[in-house]
Formats: sequence, C-alpha cells, structure tokens
Amino acid sequence: MVLLLIPAVGFTVPRLWRGADPADAEAAREVLRAAAWQAVQDGQIERDNGAIYAVDVAQLATYAALAGDRELFDPLREIILEKLLVRRVPGDPAHGMVAWRYLPEPPHHDASGTTEALRAAEALWAGQIAFGTDDRDTVALIMDAYLRHAAVDNGVWMIRNYFNLHPEVYHFVTNSFLVDYDPDLMDRLAQAYDRPDWAEVAEASAALIERARTPAGLLHQMIRPEVATIMPAFAAGGLYSINGVEQLSNVLTVAERCTQTNPEVSQAALRFSRSRMPQLRLFYDARTGRRARREGPVGDTWAGVETWGPLLRLAVKLGDERTEREATAKVIRLSRGFPAYTGEDRLYLLSEALLALEYAVQAQAERNNAP
Repeated sequence: MVLLLIPAVGFTVPRLWRGADPADAEAAREVLRAAAWQAVQDGQIERDNGAIYAVDVAQLATYAALAGDRELFDPLREIILEKLLVRRVPGDPAHGMVAWRYLPEPPHHDASGTTEALRAAEALWAGQIAFGTDDRDTVALIMDAYLRHAAVDNGVWMIRNYFNLHPEVYHFVTNSFLVDYDPDLMDRLAQAYDRPDWAEVAEASAALIERARTPAGLLHQMIRPEVATIMPAFAAGGLYSINGVEQLSNVLTVAERCTQTNPEVSQAALRFSRSRMPQLRLFYDARTGRRARREGPVGDTWAGVETWGPLLRLAVKLGDERTEREATAKVIRLSRGFPAYTGEDRLYLLSEALLALEYAVQAQAERNNAP
C-alpha cells in the first residue's frame, strides 16, 4: 500500500562519474541474479516482521520473465498465486485482489494493494508471454478486482489505495497515491483482452497523472479529495504533496509507466532528473524543484537504486542513451553491496536493480542487432 513511499537504504556516493560498459551491466546483473536466486531458494523473502511483500516478489518475477529465467520465475509465480492472491467466493468484493503483504502468523492478509495488483498482473502477463504460462484468466481476475477500487469523490476519479480485508470491517479507504496507477500497462492489457472498460481506466489514469503535474516537472503523489473541502485554495482537487515535498523515486516510478499515455509527463520528469545528474537527491520541493533540506534521518538524502532504477528504465523507454549509460553506471555502483546486504528491503532493492539492468542490457542488444 505504501511501500514505494518509504525511501530505500542508500549506499556511499561514488567518486567516479562515467557511462557504463555494456559488459559491466551484464556482469552486475548476473551477480545480483545469483543473490536473488539464493534468497528465493533459501526461503529468505520475508521482511523483518516475517511478512512477504507483494512488490518485492512481483517486481522480481517481472525481471525473471523479461530475462527468460524460468528457474527464478516459477517459484515467484507460485508465491503470487498461493500467498498473495486473495481467493474468496465469486461475488465477494475481495475476490481476486492482491494483498500488499502476506503475514504468516497466523497466515492472513490485512489489506489489498493497488500498486501491488498492477505489479502482480504485470509479472503474470510477462510470464505468459515469455513461458506460455496459463495465467490469462488470473490476470483478468486481478485487473477486475483492481477496478473495484475505483471511485469518484468530490468530482475526482481515483483508484482507492486499499481495501481492508478483514471480513468484519470490509471497506475501502478514501485516499490514493499516484504510484497506484499504470496507464501504459492498463492500455496494453485493454488491447490484449479487448476490454473497453480497462481502456477507460487507462484513460482516466492518464488524465489524473496529468493533473498531478507540478510547475517544476514533478508529480504530486497524494490524492485525497476530501482535503479540498477545508483548504480548496491549497489542495485543488485534493492532489498535493506532503509538506510540499516529493520523493523523486515515486515521481520516476509513475513517469516510467506512462511514457505511451503521458509522454509529456515522462519527458518532464526525465528533464528534471537529467538537469540534476549526477547529484540526485531523494527529496525535492514539489513546486520549485529545489532540494528539500530537512532535519533528521531523511534530510538531504542522496538518491539510491530506488531512484536510479526507475530513471534508467525511463531513459530506455524514451530513447535517451546518454542518461541510460550514466544511470546504468550508477545502478551498478550502488548495487555492489546488495549481495551481502541484510536490510529488510534487500529483495526490493534487488528487484529494482535487476529490472533496470535488464532494460539496459536488452536496449544495448537491440542497438547491436539494428541494421
């Protein structure tokens, strides 16, 4: 539900700034893949609280599918289907939702996750394309459950962030986050399934993302229409940034998933990042784009793989080779300590780095094979 709002652990700032050699990307990818595979084999996919988080598993599964790595993909797919997919009787509003996490003691789900539903559907769809898995109906089940999160509040259409999965208190929340949307994926699936209702959601998602743009080229992440009833002049439509600050990783996560449906938004986020490379920070003033200097542990924080990974994928999708090369070098350097890293976000960081490096490797391969 809120995982992408939490900054990942940062590592030391590199002293050298240069583009990456393609061979370096391939070598780094293999090292990280081995670490991810070992974690899955050893059953070390839980966070410190013992829970399995959907975004960790689904993003890693998407990487495995894109890489054609059936050995890694199959156990991750099983976790999605057996532990994260909520199965109730048809007609139950929770049936087909994806839990944002699976808690083992006792085994249960506390709430759905909309970002997580998108990531799980993406992983299963990519697996079907890569390996011919029989998940077409499951993807449809997940997407239909995702659509049940849609609502209109004070004239604002949104996908509500989560649904409380405790049967005695079934209810949707009244807020949404911009990372809960993926209009490019929705549009692709709408075409593949011939679903006009999904196409409408893709269009509505793109329109909402467009409304979230800030003068600096960033994106407001909080969508809470009810706040506009008390301060309409400062939260028009209920789209705003917490304390006026945005986390660049979240902005780029949205931007890389609307390159087809919102190319202007994606280009603006790329320009913002490129103009501040290589000294990217994690937090910026949403309106001015200035570095957000704050006291405490999340003050003037350097951007980590949680930021450079989405930036690398965004650069590949938009054909910006210079940014791609520089972001690849940064992801390689920042991820060198991941195999030995034992923090609770280890699997998430591995998935971000692996997905990004896979995009870089495939982009280079396509250029090498171009006539």
